[in-house]
Order: sequence, then structure tokens, then C-alpha cells
Amino acid sequence: MGENSLGEFSAPKRNTWIEENIQDNVFGDDSGGLEAIAAGGLHTLFIDEKGTIWSCGVNDDAALGRVTKDVPDPNNPGSFLDVDRLTAVPHPLQSLVDEKFRAVRIAAGDSISAAISSEGELRVWGSFRAAEGSLGFSGETRLEFLPKAILELPHRPGDYERAVQVAAGNNHLLVLTTHGHVYTWGAGEQGQLGRKILDRRKIHGTNPEKTALGVRSNKAVVIGTGNYCSFAVDEDGDVWGWGLNTMGQTGTGISEPKSMSDDIGTPKTIPELSKEALGGDVVVEIAGGEHHTLFLTKQGRVFACGRCDGCQLGLTDDVPTYKERKNPDFFETPTEVKFPTKDDDDQIIHISAGTHNNMAITQGGALFAWGEETQGELGLKDLPEDDKVETPSVIVRREGGSWKAIAVACGGQHTLGMFRKKT
Repeated sequence: MGENSLGEFSAPKRNTWIEENIQDNVFGDDSGGLEAIAAGGLHTLFIDEKGTIWSCGVNDDAALGRVTKDVPDPNNPGSFLDVDRLTAVPHPLQSLVDEKFRAVRIAAGDSISAAISSEGELRVWGSFRAAEGSLGFSGETRLEFLPKAILELPHRPGDYERAVQVAAGNNHLLVLTTHGHVYTWGAGEQGQLGRKILDRRKIHGTNPEKTALGVRSNKAVVIGTGNYCSFAVDEDGDVWGWGLNTMGQTGTGISEPKSMSDDIGTPKTIPELSKEALGGDVVVEIAGGEHHTLFLTKQGRVFACGRCDGCQLGLTDDVPTYKERKNPDFFETPTEVKFPTKDDDDQIIHISAGTHNNMAITQGGALFAWGEETQGELGLKDLPEDDKVETPSVIVRREGGSWKAIAVACGGQHTLGMFRKKT
């Protein structure tokens, strides 16, 4: 929003800086706009119609993909550009522009960011953090301010493996390739990498390694993350989860009796979300928060599991199995979330999860929100005193109004929405 608009917004606020640049053809010809958005812990990424990545927000741990301190002012020799201006207003990642990197996908964690190009190239920047503090970027590098190629995929004549999807947890990354392989790296203290990381060798987790879904022949088609857990869907429609599971957020079940650590160290299937259990339907998108997870199916159904003391799951005691849960603070079985005002012909097509909040978009451009907020990230007016919304509530209606929702991204304490004027 700019350095003069710092603060808290309790409802969606139009970004006039973005709109002015659209009118000036900065993002593409003929008033080209934005193609994708990603919200991190305290930073934001955009892709414009030219494939250029723009970033703004906190850059203490190199999350923005560019240097923002001690940048010479080209118009005033010996002076430096204002840091607040360089971080509060989006700026392009010039190093990627120079190498003609046309971005099509982006992902943002706490202080780690990643992008995939139209050619399937992967670039990563920022840093990972472990429980005791900074973990670093990779090897001996603590902070990587500029996008770097870190994942070397095998290439054989006529058979080039490329990156097609990237997902970011708080401090780990997942990448899916054209060959159905899943690579993970970052902080692995809660099992989110799908492999054992020794405490004395945590830095080894910052090197990408392949994660098998049961057997190596299984190929993935979709990946997703929570803050401290990971997910993948294979070709057969089976959904796999691994990582932190203290509140049932992986959907793989809780041990009985519950142990002190229910982390899932290697990928494990989620029976309730198999293609057979869903009657032929399959999961196509996965989004997780701090201790809860959402799953979206091809038919537009949304399932949720994990922590629920802040209304994260969008479920009420009208659901018998949920009402009978053993623990009032979480529910480990993926259960369908109902959208009471959603028309049958206007199915959910996109989901996003923040720390304790959620968003969902329908095919017709309606936008729903539910969960708990701390700094206005739900975007709903007239909230209850406890700042919790129990079930999906409408922010943007399908019928009426001037705008339709196109995309949404939930960050640590902020939410981004892309909207298009209705014709």
C-alpha cells in the first residue's frame, strides 16, 4: 500500500498503487494486471502479465529477492534510496528480469520464497529458521538475497525433468516435477521433509532431496503444505500427509493413547480422502495453517481437519461426528465443510489458509472467510467480540456488486485478494 498506508485494515482495501500501474501499462500492454499473488509471513509476492515478480514487505531475512539496504540512488551520487520506500512499495526482481525468467508460479513462507518459470526452472531466495533461530539458506549461505537455482534435476536426451508446482510452509519447501517426483528441503524438526534430520546436522535439511510416497514408483500430481507439515496426491488419487500432527492436522489420525509427539516422519495415506472414499472424486488443492488443513476436491467439496478452538475448521456441532470429537480443541478426521449460501452450480474452485483463518472462492467469484483473526486478516466487518467466525461467511457475493474474486492468498497476519470488474 506504500509507506504512508502502514497500519491495520479490517476490511478489504483497494490498492491504488497497483491500479495506477495497471493504467500506465507497467504490468503489461493494454492495461495488463496481475496473474498471481502469494502471501508470506510478513512479505508479499506478485506476478504481472509480463511474468515479472514484484515483492514488498519485511526483508530482514532476504525474503524479497532483492537488496533493500544501502542501495545507491542513481539520481543523487553518494546518497542511498529510502529503505521504507523499497520495502513498503512493490519493486520488481530485476535479476530475474535480466535473465528473462518469465514466472508462472510463486510461493512464500515465513522468510523463504520460490518461483517457477514458464520453462519449468526453479529459483529460490531468503532463509529458513529452526526452533532455536536462523538455520540459513543452504550449505554455508545464511541469507540469499537474490533468486538462486538450487534444485538440479536430471536431464536425459529427449527427457527433461522440470518443476511444475511449488509450495511453502513456514520454513520448508516442496517442489513437484514433471516426472511426479516430490523434493523437500528446509527445517525438518517436525518431520515435514519426510526424512529424518539429526539435531546436530539440521543444515543438511536445507539441501533438496526426493521424498517417496510409500514406494518410489508412486508419482505425485498435487502438493501442498501447512506451516509445519506437507501433503501430496498421487496418480491413484490417494492423499499423503506428513509432518507435525499434534492436533491432527495431517489427517492421518492420532495415536491412541496420544503420545507427546505425534509427528508423522514419513508420508502416510489419509483414508478418508482416497478416491474410493470420495466416491470417485479427488483432491486437487491443499492449504494448511499453523495447526489445521483444508482439502479441495475436483467437484468443489472442501474438507478440514486439525485445530478447531478458533473456528479454523468451519464446522459446527450440527455435524454428528464433529460434535462427538474426543478433544474439544482439535478434530483429526477430514470432514466436509458446508457453504450454506453457495449455489449447487457455483462450486468452490480455490482455497487458502492463514495462521488461524481461511478463504475460499467459487467459480462465480464469491469469496468466503472463516476462522480467527488477530489483525483484520478475515476481512469481515462486525465480527463477534472474540474475533472468531464459526462457519464460512460471505465477503464478496456472487450476485450483485461490481467485483468478482479471482484469487486469494492468506499470509501470517494479512490476506491478499485479486478481483476483476464484472462486465
